[in-house]
Amino acid sequence: MKPLLAVLFLIFPTPLAAQATAVPAANAEIVVTASALPETTASTPAAATVITRAEIELREARDVADVLREVPGVNIMRTGSPGKIATMFIRGGSSKQALVLWNGIELNNPYFSGYNFGQLSTAGVERVEVVRGPFSALYGSEAVSGVVNVLTAPSASHLRADVEAGEEGLFNGAISGAYVNGPWSTHVALEQRQDEGFDVNDDFEGTSLLGGAQYSIADGLTLGLLARHSRYDLGIPFIPNAAGTAFQPSPERREEGTESQLAVPFRYERGAQAYELRISESRRSEDFADPNGPFGPDSSATDSRVRQAFATARVKTASFGAITIGGEYERAVVDNQSAFLVLNEEKRTSRSFFIEDRFSLPLTNGSLEIAAGLRHDDYDQIGSELSPRLGVAWLRNGHKLRAAYGQAFRAPAIGELYAPFFGNEDLDPESSRNAEIGYERFTQHGTFSVTAFRSEYEGLIFFGATRYENIAEATTQGVEFGGAQRFGRASVTASYTWLDTEDEATGQPLLRRPEHAGSIAFGYDFDPFTLHVAVLHNGQRDDVTDLFPYGVVQNDAYTTADLMFRWNVGALAPYVKIENALDEEYEEVFGYRSGGRRAIIGVRYDIR
Repeated sequence: MKPLLAVLFLIFPTPLAAQATAVPAANAEIVVTASALPETTASTPAAATVITRAEIELREARDVADVLREVPGVNIMRTGSPGKIATMFIRGGSSKQALVLWNGIELNNPYFSGYNFGQLSTAGVERVEVVRGPFSALYGSEAVSGVVNVLTAPSASHLRADVEAGEEGLFNGAISGAYVNGPWSTHVALEQRQDEGFDVNDDFEGTSLLGGAQYSIADGLTLGLLARHSRYDLGIPFIPNAAGTAFQPSPERREEGTESQLAVPFRYERGAQAYELRISESRRSEDFADPNGPFGPDSSATDSRVRQAFATARVKTASFGAITIGGEYERAVVDNQSAFLVLNEEKRTSRSFFIEDRFSLPLTNGSLEIAAGLRHDDYDQIGSELSPRLGVAWLRNGHKLRAAYGQAFRAPAIGELYAPFFGNEDLDPESSRNAEIGYERFTQHGTFSVTAFRSEYEGLIFFGATRYENIAEATTQGVEFGGAQRFGRASVTASYTWLDTEDEATGQPLLRRPEHAGSIAFGYDFDPFTLHVAVLHNGQRDDVTDLFPYGVVQNDAYTTADLMFRWNVGALAPYVKIENALDEEYEEVFGYRSGGRRAIIGVRYDIR
């Protein structure tokens, strides 16, 4: 690790060096996910990263999964080309132990917990917030290793259109707009995507439509509406043969699905008091079919629905800071029909209550920021869980020292509880204890952060002799670095994560978690042109193979590079992007080849 530290000190000399003159104002980016109330990234006692719309456009990124790849502590694994299943690991936690939100609405699939980023587009996305660490004290189940919140509310009026085409039959077209004036705020976005892929039956086609409106009925009183709908249709080019000895082409193996969210948020704020109420529903359907499967015709249809009611009341006090109390009701329903499994409207219901105190204490040599929270979740099927969290940060002149401890849990998913033959209604929630300590530096032109963390997991749910059981324990620990620095027209961003994981039963590393992972990106503005190069590295890691004898295998390390060149001509911005410019042959998930080099040309029209 020492050579890497030396490189970081060279790349980010200003944030790391002691300053003889006054330090400029710290980063004022607002984050709404780390606490029950908005706060700046410089003041929050949490490890938080905010990805703005400008950063998404700088990378010309079309998938939320791709904008997460450069976040410290976050790792994305996709099973093949764009559109295919993409899962996220935060600080070594499993993909089921990371909570994904869309404007605060839970996206995790109640059937088997995790969220598939494969079809989540950046169309209409204004910012993505990532907070790392345990947040069950605020969000309950799944918020074990971290939370990702995808936000679409605009801050200003704009009109934006983007069209691009590339090799392998790629075509993306998107249009979005927002109107912000007085009491009204509205936005809408539509995107259409097509991609032939890199093999026969490797195509992907998707449509995303989202929008929202907010109206200030009276002073301090606002009512809103948020909606999103996406659909996809994709091919699955390969599958193991019946003997499990090799992958064979599957030219008719297809999957299609839809995902929808609808929410009505209400807010009233008067003086030191604020009240919020949000009612939402999230639906997802997935249909799979292969008339020529290795064991004969195969098909399945899964539908899930989650309804939530979420309410908070907050009061700001002079002596005890901002105190928020809240409650949540959630009811999830899953229906699955296949040749092997049948679930008929199986349900999981929970009720929760939480309290958080966000307190700022001025000191003669800075300030002390404290976030203390406690949440109680009660499930009809599996009992109750209590989740505490405490975060503390000391701030002074752009420096921040922070530490946090929390306990978190993941409730058994509906499939783990009720799947025929394999489900186990006696499952307990997975639990974890997590601690971290970190340092951050904010200046006018750069930021730097380093965090050491450790998590202990108990009661992990895995398939046992005949059914799902709480049979596993694991530990994860590591150090994550992140930084950004601007040098006049040039800019550099970098991240690195050293991760040590262990399955307590076997002593082996956890699957698909590389020990070393990182990224570095260079940008240069030479008006009217912009150049951006991003290099991503994932180290060697253990994986499993879908071929006989189905054991643990080593998946090779890989390094990819993306290049973007844009010409800024007023509201128009033609650009060229080269994905995987080095034409690296690699597999993020063992046995599923990732895409090769591809050239893309496009143009964006943007009026703000």
